[in-house]
Amino acid sequence: MTSDFPQRRLGNESVVQRVENALRDDLAYGRWRPGERLPSEAALARDLGVGRSSLREAIQLLSRDGLLVVRQGAGTFAADDPPRPDAAGLTRDRDAGTDQLVRRARIVEVYQVRRALEVEAARLAAENAGPDDVRALEQALDRRQRSVGGDTAAFVDADTEFHRCVVAITGNSLLLALFDQFREPLAHALAALVDQEPLPDTADEHTALLDAIAARDPEAAAKATIENFDLIIELFRTT
Repeated sequence: MTSDFPQRRLGNESVVQRVENALRDDLAYGRWRPGERLPSEAALARDLGVGRSSLREAIQLLSRDGLLVVRQGAGTFAADDPPRPDAAGLTRDRDAGTDQLVRRARIVEVYQVRRALEVEAARLAAENAGPDDVRALEQALDRRQRSVGGDTAAFVDADTEFHRCVVAITGNSLLLALFDQFREPLAHALAALVDQEPLPDTADEHTALLDAIAARDPEAAAKATIENFDLIIELFRTT
């Protein structure tokens, strides 16, 4: 079970506060029944894209408020008789923009939306790509492949830049604007995940996408994109 959004490491709102708000909303919406055990600390931290220390602090705050019960050696549980949730807290983001909603979305949900967006982008890129586009994409892919196994921030930047190049080739400014709204929270979520556990090797899928775009083969481009995202989404679902 996933628990909440990919986190930014900098900003006016602390990571602990974001995790607290996310878990508070999950509890209020009934994600865990009264008395139900929450996922392990490692699983929750990975789903949230945060470190365990931030998660522990948020759990302590919710325990203090009577929403969670921590039982040494047994885990963390939703309180059997929690106080009624603050309705204002559940609607605090009613007027939030898309970028804020993306930051609060669960990692797997963001990747599912990205999958839908980028499959269509891959098709359009294959239809529209010119020689200069292909050369730029080749350079972006080379940078990505060379960064695998190195500095996490450099790899994440190179990976997201490759995918941005694909979207840019479509010539669709709205698709590109949507991708740019996803990019920052995805970068932080991906960096947190890479720091905790190596990602599946998707170098072949990225190369297949480049080859399909160069060959102007929309269906092959879509297939390569689907295979890439399915590997990552499956990782999120099983950790």
